[in-house]
Amino acid sequence: MEKIINILQSLLEPGMVLLAIVFLLLANDWIFKRIKKVSTDSIVKRSIAFFIILLGLLILILSLPIDKILKGQILSFLGILISAGIALSSTTMLGNLIAGLMNNSMNRYRNGDLITVNEYQGRVTRKSIFHTEIQLEDSNFITIPNLYIATNPVKLTRKSDSVISTTVSLGYDVSRIKIEEALKEAATKTGLNNPYVYITNLGDYSVAYKIHGFLEDTNKFFSTSSLLNAMVMDTLHDHEIEIVSPSFMNQRRVDEMAFIPKKETPNRKAEESTSPEEKVFDEAMKSGEIEKKKDFLKETGNKINKLKEQIKEAGSDAEKEKFKSSIKRLETLSERIQERITEDESKK
Repeated sequence: MEKIINILQSLLEPGMVLLAIVFLLLANDWIFKRIKKVSTDSIVKRSIAFFIILLGLLILILSLPIDKILKGQILSFLGILISAGIALSSTTMLGNLIAGLMNNSMNRYRNGDLITVNEYQGRVTRKSIFHTEIQLEDSNFITIPNLYIATNPVKLTRKSDSVISTTVSLGYDVSRIKIEEALKEAATKTGLNNPYVYITNLGDYSVAYKIHGFLEDTNKFFSTSSLLNAMVMDTLHDHEIEIVSPSFMNQRRVDEMAFIPKKETPNRKAEESTSPEEKVFDEAMKSGEIEKKKDFLKETGNKINKLKEQIKEAGSDAEKEKFKSSIKRLETLSERIQERITEDESKK
């Protein structure tokens, strides 16, 4: 009986360490669930949990009722394993982990944002501790390691007043002023604001014109880019400006025939009824809407805190009741939006 008591006493300290580890992990999970309203990313939560487990494992080994020499051997073996893991994964897992923490702390992009990383262009659907998932313009998904994103330039398209542009090469025989007016007209027909033209290159046989315009809603970025190309062709043909290669124009053997296609009247209502981006970037747009709701919750939480401070400074009971009523209304609204966020995230 005495031996059993001694064994239990020797295991008391390691047991308390295990309980402390479990308690800290549960506390970490509870805290991040409570502050979910302020749009806290899970990367931080997982990182804290990892360090809790690592530190707890070291303390657990030190608290074991074994010989000091054996403890040293176990710690040395654990150190070798950690060193080997860091060495083997320094360019992959650890690199992606550090890059994920860096991207998250810098807040370079958010769910729903349109980004371009080298040849990849799409909207962000999910950010994790090791990779970032984006939805491409063909509606498929691609997973990009965070280390790749951290070591390559990331182009973030503005959510409003983003610039849409396209380039066309035309001959020297057409007036520059006439071409620029036609290109600006095409941009206006596309729905772009404040169009402007750059002459980007003076070639041996042609001039490169680049038309730009500001797009208010970037949710239609790709379809608007396509529409701009269509409007440029139609408008140039309407102004009797040919879009053919200079060599073809110089070598053609026809009797002054203009190579402009017969004008057709498109069904604009059918084109404008639906936006392809709504289906192409469905998951990315859902993630973006969730981020907006989280931002609103954060703002609501700040308003609640300000109202609580005003209650302390209020002079009369009527003012206090007024502030309390506003707080209760905001808290009810926050709970409803939090329920919607939880429901939206469960559907993803």
